[in-house]
This record gives sequence, structure tokens and C-alpha cells, in this order.
Amino acid sequence: MKPTPPVPSIVLDLVNEGWNHLHLQRPLAAWASWQRVLRLVPGEPTATRALDRLAGAAELPAVARAVYRFQAPKDSGRRATWDVHLREAGNLDDLDSALHAFQGLTDLDPTDVDAWLNRALCLAWLGRNADAISSLETVVTLLATTDSDRAAEAWTLAEVLRFGAGAESLADDFRYAWVLSWSDGTGPAAGLLERWPNLVPLTIPLDPTLGRNLSETKIFEWLDRPLPTPDTLNSTRADELPRVLAALILTPRHLRITSPEPSGSLELQDVPHFEEVFRILKLARREKAPLALSQADAALAIFKLPVGLDPERKATLSRSVVETFYENYWIHLDRVGLDCRSPLEASRAIAGGDKVARAKLAGIVRFREQLSTRPNVTNVYQGYPFDRLRRRLGLIDPSENPASLDASDATCMSEAELDRLDPSALDDGTLFDAFQSASAFRFEPRLARFAAALVARDIKAITGVNIAAVFAPLVREALREGEPDRALEWLNRGITMSLDPELKRTFTVWSAEVLARTGDPEGSLAAYLSLLDGVSPSADAATAFDGAETLLDNGHQAQAQALIFKSRSR
Repeated sequence: MKPTPPVPSIVLDLVNEGWNHLHLQRPLAAWASWQRVLRLVPGEPTATRALDRLAGAAELPAVARAVYRFQAPKDSGRRATWDVHLREAGNLDDLDSALHAFQGLTDLDPTDVDAWLNRALCLAWLGRNADAISSLETVVTLLATTDSDRAAEAWTLAEVLRFGAGAESLADDFRYAWVLSWSDGTGPAAGLLERWPNLVPLTIPLDPTLGRNLSETKIFEWLDRPLPTPDTLNSTRADELPRVLAALILTPRHLRITSPEPSGSLELQDVPHFEEVFRILKLARREKAPLALSQADAALAIFKLPVGLDPERKATLSRSVVETFYENYWIHLDRVGLDCRSPLEASRAIAGGDKVARAKLAGIVRFREQLSTRPNVTNVYQGYPFDRLRRRLGLIDPSENPASLDASDATCMSEAELDRLDPSALDDGTLFDAFQSASAFRFEPRLARFAAALVARDIKAITGVNIAAVFAPLVREALREGEPDRALEWLNRGITMSLDPELKRTFTVWSAEVLARTGDPEGSLAAYLSLLDGVSPSADAATAFDGAETLLDNGHQAQAQALIFKSRSR
């Protein structure tokens, strides 16, 4: 039997280098390392298996697994210059030599887009992701006005590179954590879990080495409100689902709190009973690191679906989660990849003719769309067409995409489309959809226009309408324009039309707050006093305390004292 020849040490080094690149989230560099092995030893099995594993890594978006090749110059006049530089470079399989050659070409002609793209590929294959992104920035700038699709394709690749080690300062999708450690077995979190609001225990994982439960570990999801059961959840809208604030992992010596919130903020300032939680977070060490490329869309998990939903309802809610996240929430998140603007801000720049912003936004949306096609998340996305998001951001005209969009569907309209609508000409359902759609942009004048049209109709008969949410922008817009009397008129109208005592109470509180802030403390006091026959003494006390605080904040000490005194004498 013929002995197997020994594997050259450089082969083992390159195979390991490739796996290290992949561990550091640099798939292009991993691919290049394994390709170097095959050039040295054609058919080498470990490199072949590694490349097959990368190509079949369905948990990664397609752009991270694609095979990239050097581009030839599209301009025949540049070919002679390229020939000279590439001959001097010698073997282009040597990435350092190839990089030097393409850098020379871009130095000679800073408008040579193909040289810039090849330079970016060399840098990516070498694992220099931050430098590669910089070169791709130039590619996008050069192509944006002449080949927008190719420019978007280059920026889609840049999205992959942001996740890699060395490009942390250019990343946009992070994992946030707060970590507490102690040594005495009690720790600052001792006894707190019993009082920590809205914790949902999760199944304890198995120890991967021993195959048994990690008995001393406790894992929880922390929600912003109690988790409903399927029979108590009346809506199929994601914005009425509980939100996951964080996951808690507690061991005898550590407490780790990780948040799926893309902004890294727990946003609990106005939530009562969280004082002890804030105390813990202030003591903790904060960590921030780019998400794993396979978890780039982990922020979808900020919405929590109840356990036990029937398949059809679960599918409907899952689809609503994706729509709400991308079309109402994600569009407001600032991104380095959009020059530190949000997708919505980039969309407004596009409306002003910014072609680079269009290419970058199109590339980023393309990357998010590729995330949705991975087999392990199709049950989450439920076939969500990203043309809805493109329409929301003004990247496409719905009439040009009839297969995936209904031009009359107001739920994902862009700002320009909503501004062209005549609310009075819409049926009730479409008007409500337009109001909901307008609320995603957080622009009060537009939202108030649709709210006023809703109030002019029999609002109580329109399914799904939150009456308080309809009146709120009308009140805020009137106050913004310096017309408190108009704000009070809206609130009086709301009180008159409301059949729900709690809704009447809400509008009365708003009226009292408006009066306190606009120089009518006696009117504010009278409004608060009208609420003091609550369902319980504790409710009356809470109303009096909140009202007194509002009056004091606006400099009305005498009326605040009178409210507290009268509440106690009842």
C-alpha cells in the first residue's frame, strides 16, 4: 500500500487561518484562505470540505457565500494601462501583489471603478474589512449615477463586511449586554428576581458536555408587560404584543442581561416599579459587540408571541411582527452604512435627488431581504415581500411592481404617496390604514390630517381604532401651533363621543394638563377634582398626586396644595 504523502504545514496553516477568519465573521477572507490551499494542492480534501461548508451555510445570507471574481475594465481605453500594471504584479493569486497593482491603478485614475472594486475584493480576501468598505464607498459613489443596481450590489457586500472583526467601528447591528459578577454567593441581585416585573422563565439548556441540565442556572425573558394567553389576545397586530426588553441569565456568581433592542436602550424611564432594576444596571459592566452574521435580524425578537397560538394566527402575527419592525421601527434607526442617517432620513435625501443615498439604501434593503430567505427563518418572515419596505422608503413605485404590491394598499405607503391622498375620498378602512401608515413616520402635521378625517366620521364603528391614539396627534399639533383652545376643543369632543369611562377619564386628564401648561390653573384644578370619585381610594390618591405634580411643574403651588387637601377630605 502506497503511503499517504504528508500534508504540507502551509496547507494546515491556511486551512486553520480560514476557519479563524470565519470565526471572526470574515467569510470572504475564509474563502480566500481555502482557495489558496487548492491552488497549492488541487483537490485538497479539508479545504474542499470547508469551501463546501461555506457555500452551503444556509444560515448566512447569499451575499456572504457568493463567489467573487476580479472584474475586467469595462472601458477598452484602460486595458493597456491595466496590462502594464498587472504584468508588473506578476501572479495575481498573491493577494498582496494584486492589491498593490489595483492600488496603483486607482492612484493613476481615481475614477476607475473596476480597479476600485478589485481593490475592495483584495482587501476583503485579506480580512481587512474596514479598508474594503472604504473602497466600496468609492465604488458606490462612482456608480450611483450610471449603474445604480451595480452600486447597490457593492453596498450589499459592504453590509456583510461590517460584521467582521476589525470593522467594529463601522458596524450597525449589535448585541448589548450588562454583566454583574460577585464572589460571596449573594450578589446585588439577591432576592430581586422575585420582585423583577414581567419575567418569563425559559427552559434550562442542557450541558453540552455532560448532557444534563445546568441546575444552578436560571434563564428568563423580561417583557414590558405580562404575556397574554391566546384567548386574551384580541388583536393580530404586532404593536399590541409584549416587547422583550432583555434576556436574563443568572448563575450563583453572575447576572447577564442581554437586549435584542437595536438601539441598546431599555427605554424604561417612564415605567413604574423599575427603580431596583435601574440600580442593578448602573452597577453592571456594559458590553457591546457586533451581532453574529447569522443573527443579523435578531432584533425581530423584540416582539413576543404568546405560547399556544393556533398555526394560522401565529403566522398572521409573525408576518405582522416583520411588517411593524421594518416599516414602522427599523426605518428610524441611524446606520453608519447610511452616513449615520436613518433609512427614513436617507429616503428623504433620495427624494431630493441624492443618488448615492439611493444606492446605499437599496443595498441595505437587499441585504435584509436576503436574510429573510434563509430556510431557518421562513416561518418568521411568512413570505414578507421587501417591496413593501422599498415602497415605504420611496425606492419603488407600486405601479411598477403589481405582483408584490397593491397600489391602493395604504398600509405601506411612502410619505409622498400619503401626502397625495385626499382623506375625505377614502372609505373608512382605507382611511384608518392611511392613519396607521402615517403614524410610522412620526410627523404630526400629516398624522393630524388623517386623524381629523377619522374624527369627522363615526369613529367608534371603525374596527381596530384606538380613539385616544387618534385624538392625541390632534391635541399635540394644536399645542405645537400655539392654539390651546383648539386642543381643548378636540378633547371636549373626545369626552363627548366616548362611551368608555376610562377613555373619558384619560381625555379629562389631558385637558387638565393642557390647562395647567397654558395658564389656567383653576380650570386645571377643577378638571382634576372632577376625577376624584374614582373606583377606589388608591385611584383617587394616584390622580391627586399626579395632578399635583403637574400643577407644581407648571408653577401652580396653591392649586396643587388645594388638590391634595381636597382629595384627603373626601
